[in-house]
Amino acid sequence: MNTERIIREYKTIMIVTLVVGLVLLAIGIIFTLLNLRLVPNNKAIVGLSFIPLGVALAYWIKLTLIKKSPLKMRDTIINENDERLISMKNEEDAKSFKIIQGALFLAYIGYTLMVPEDIFESLGWWLLLVLLFVSFISQVIMSKMISGKADTTDEE
Repeated sequence: MNTERIIREYKTIMIVTLVVGLVLLAIGIIFTLLNLRLVPNNKAIVGLSFIPLGVALAYWIKLTLIKKSPLKMRDTIINENDERLISMKNEEDAKSFKIIQGALFLAYIGYTLMVPEDIFESLGWWLLLVLLFVSFISQVIMSKMISGKADTTDEE
């Protein structure tokens, strides 16, 4: 188990998310103070900054716990790096994606059938259509990328 690699990865993720969160927070505050409108409500930018800041906080807590008591965090590190467990998590993620994709499809069909006068006119209808299209296309793109990586690894 390469703990140094894991700690370096955690630090990188923490720093990147902290920088992104602080940039979003600063942009939101500055735009609010200067009465500039990037979006209809600049509070949305400030609200979005809490997501990367929360991720940075979570990784800071993990790093602190690893430094304070590495033996207690050993199970967590193993769970995050064991190939069998990662494979199971990937399978769960794929099933969750299929469920969300199905719900998105049902929402699109339901919206189309319930409000037929909004077809081609409503932003919500177009948004659902684009999200559904992207969800189907992303599967093809990801499978091509993964199979391309597998082919290059097999040749080596």
